[in-house]
Amino acid sequence: MRARIILTIAGLLLFSKCNAQSPRFTFTEDGGGGFKLAGPGVAPEIGVATNDYPGVIRVANDLATDFGRVLGTNATVISVDWNTTVTKKSSSPIIILGTIGKSTLIDGLISSKKLDVSSIAGKWEAFTTQTVANPWEGQEAVFVIAGSDMRGSVFGAYDVSEQIGVSPWLYWLDTPAKKRQYVWAAAQDRPYVEGPPSVKYRGIFLNDEDPALTGWGHANFKNSQYGSAFGSDFYKRVFELVLRMKGNYLWPAMWSSMFYLDDAQNGQIASDWGVFMGTSHHEPMARADKEQGRFLKGSWDWKSNKAGCQAFMKEGAVRAKNWATVYTLGMRGSGDAASATLTSQALEEVIHWQQATLKEVLGKDLSEIPQQWVMYKEVPGYWANGMNVSDDVTLLWSDDNRGNIRRIPIGKEPDRRGGSGMYYHFDYVGDPRNYKWINTIQLQKTWEQMSLAYERGVRNIWIANVGDLKALELPTAHFMAMARNMDKFKDPTGTETWLKNWSAQQFGDDVADDAALIMATYGKLTARRKYEDLSMTPFAFNTVNYDEAELNFAEWTALADRAQAINDKLPVAYQPTFFEAVLHPVLAGKNVFEIYTKAALSSKYIAQHRVSANQLARDVQAAFAADKALKSRWDSLLNGRWKHFMDQTHLGYNNWQQPGSDTIPKVNGISSSSQTQAPAGIMGVAIQDSDKFHPITSKLTLSTLTPFAPPDRKIWFEVFARDNGTLTYKITSNASYLSVSPSPQQTIAAPGPSTDIRHLLAVDWTAAPPGLSTASLTIYAPSSTATLLVPLLNPSLPATFRGGHVESAGVISIEASHFSPESSSPSYIPIPSYGRTHSGVRLPPLTPPQQPAEQGSPVLTYPFYTFTNTTTSASLTVYLSASENSNPDSPNRYAFSVDDGPVTTVQPVPLGSAGGEPSGWSQAVVSNAWVKTSKISGGLDAGEHVLKVWLLEPTMVLTKLVVDVGGLRASELGPPESFRVGG
Repeated sequence: MRARIILTIAGLLLFSKCNAQSPRFTFTEDGGGGFKLAGPGVAPEIGVATNDYPGVIRVANDLATDFGRVLGTNATVISVDWNTTVTKKSSSPIIILGTIGKSTLIDGLISSKKLDVSSIAGKWEAFTTQTVANPWEGQEAVFVIAGSDMRGSVFGAYDVSEQIGVSPWLYWLDTPAKKRQYVWAAAQDRPYVEGPPSVKYRGIFLNDEDPALTGWGHANFKNSQYGSAFGSDFYKRVFELVLRMKGNYLWPAMWSSMFYLDDAQNGQIASDWGVFMGTSHHEPMARADKEQGRFLKGSWDWKSNKAGCQAFMKEGAVRAKNWATVYTLGMRGSGDAASATLTSQALEEVIHWQQATLKEVLGKDLSEIPQQWVMYKEVPGYWANGMNVSDDVTLLWSDDNRGNIRRIPIGKEPDRRGGSGMYYHFDYVGDPRNYKWINTIQLQKTWEQMSLAYERGVRNIWIANVGDLKALELPTAHFMAMARNMDKFKDPTGTETWLKNWSAQQFGDDVADDAALIMATYGKLTARRKYEDLSMTPFAFNTVNYDEAELNFAEWTALADRAQAINDKLPVAYQPTFFEAVLHPVLAGKNVFEIYTKAALSSKYIAQHRVSANQLARDVQAAFAADKALKSRWDSLLNGRWKHFMDQTHLGYNNWQQPGSDTIPKVNGISSSSQTQAPAGIMGVAIQDSDKFHPITSKLTLSTLTPFAPPDRKIWFEVFARDNGTLTYKITSNASYLSVSPSPQQTIAAPGPSTDIRHLLAVDWTAAPPGLSTASLTIYAPSSTATLLVPLLNPSLPATFRGGHVESAGVISIEASHFSPESSSPSYIPIPSYGRTHSGVRLPPLTPPQQPAEQGSPVLTYPFYTFTNTTTSASLTVYLSASENSNPDSPNRYAFSVDDGPVTTVQPVPLGSAGGEPSGWSQAVVSNAWVKTSKISGGLDAGEHVLKVWLLEPTMVLTKLVVDVGGLRASELGPPESFRVGG
């Protein structure tokens, strides 16, 4: 008889007792010497003790079903006790699932010294899985999942599900299970141990849930007692997801819902399943915001209605006292607003009364009662005034609603018994704009901010506002994975590895690397502007300088093509999942950027009277139609399974609140002065990096060309039709080393599909004269001639310049991670796929503040070379992440010097009040960057230079540097990176 398997659930995230890299399950016919759990026609029996927790008995059935999803045949759940088990003989493989101290099966194996659980006993949410030989007489082996507590057992069961091929996202992303014929527990010399988790309470907040989640809920679930879409049938789906992600905490939907009243079963089911329930930052004592208007007697105001507020809050504690609850303390004004009457002294009184009430109602010491006080918006201002609040309450700090942590624990705060937590946003309603349509989160930014929080001691509670949940699956999964095991995310490569593994789980191994790269690129593109911010004027991306608007949209187009190509080669079963998580957001983003980019370009084209302005207007309308069609495609996916999740408006914002309907900018074309006009006078010529054009200007001068231009920079000019008719033109050059493509003789017929022709310039620098010179191009058309002057700079670099960036067109643009490794401090951490253009650099989170003059201070060095002499006009522009002064005692600062000259120290983020945002915050979060320009003392001579930069705080990230020696042009993202010798 083949060996049985006992699954012993013990720990949660620590893999200290086993080799975490070795496979724990194999799926070949021979099994590699492991224990066979399943084969053709053979599924395991799952033994669970009758005296175990209801949540463990429940998850045994999920595990049995998951085996069926993989094998085609469900496992069988058998409820037994130890005395029954030791006499049972079965031809099926056996898995034993249970909790230490609660399951007679697990305790029996422990007492008979067959099972060693010393690595997890007494720990929080830990589990172990191991094969146990000869567990009782006549039984060769069993596979055991043993949990240190109820959730440890639950996580152990779901861990096995995940390992054999069932994604936590099987429901919410329609992820297919991996089909197997065989499942073996791999042979290992040590038990697998996981846990305890990095963060004690890890969860999500369903918020801003109208219209999408609410509309879908009404369509798919029976309405509750008070008309809410969110009863127990709905929440079971959410609870399961949280637990499959090995989380344990939930703030329920609250815009129009009352969790405990909408369905009387909600609270009990959450507790039975093992999910701690909480309430949001402005809903104290386990009572929903909507309950205030329905049940509160008097106003929600401590000053004028203390008795009414106390009675209302106490009822919440009484109602939830027998359930797993993390109680929110404190108080804000009605409707998620600041209170007009609360003071620090009054708020201290509120919290003292709340804690005394919890002790009375629950009959427990405060140290045994999970409780949080959310430091949201104005609340840190009260705390900063000095308040005497019991250390037992967790201080739940928050970000600025845009992913930038406002505060880390300082002073004695890390020593509080209740510890610290973080409330983080992937969705928001409020200034400067809502963002609640689809995913706009950059994973490396989340890692950077949350690893800072974790290293600074924020380890008791992590909760993320995930909006409607659907469309935010990726950042939600990433956040929960970090909360569970930060050991896997010690540096930025952790997120890269996790994203590939997550992609393989959802879409299959064959496309995992491509899918991960697509979503990393998507995160960079959305970091430049959230969709809702694109309607702000002027348009974010420059339509003249650096080809910024065009190149940004070209990246979207290339990304959409790549995502579509991956989708098309996927097996049909994986295409819905890929569409929901990857293809849809990429296509949707491309449509929105096309609308706003081409609307902005049309203004330029209309000013030049281009016939192609009419095509741009049609393109904007087509992109708007594509946006609507993509919503229809979503609504019809899988027979309407997710209909309503794309109901959120997202086009046409003109203030912080969402528009009532999607609208696009008004885009006009041009009218032809004559439908049959002769060729004379209809030629237009435009040049790169200029709004000047022919025929308004007959002589145009391009930017200076150099062999050290940015590597991907294409130099161009365009000939275009300014009216309907036929235009034939010819281009001549006065320099043999200056060539034009395509052919210098062309004909344009307008109207037509191609009324603009872009010509690229190329220089044979081996034949071009050294130093400065000027070539020219002449463009001839009947009755119209344009002259283009082409300045050339053909210098040589000295042999002493071994590496660094080289000036072009009066600027040196440097991506932060391209520092000199030989002369920079090794402590700096490059963060790939971070920020808006390439990467970021930061100090380790625990680095103390440094002074640049001190010997050994961590420094970044950037060698560069200039051809321009400046005396007073040189400047340095520094691009930083939108990080806040999260340590108010030591605000973000950096320092720089050039060629060991004077050190300039800069504080880029002004100090704000404890309860408010700093000056300039709104623009910083819209741009996702703080941008600061400083003069370089004494200017710069032509030649070699070294820029040194010191980040003086570990709470900031450097992304880009631009040295301006007279040629810097306005742009959102800064000039493209300069040519780099040695790069």
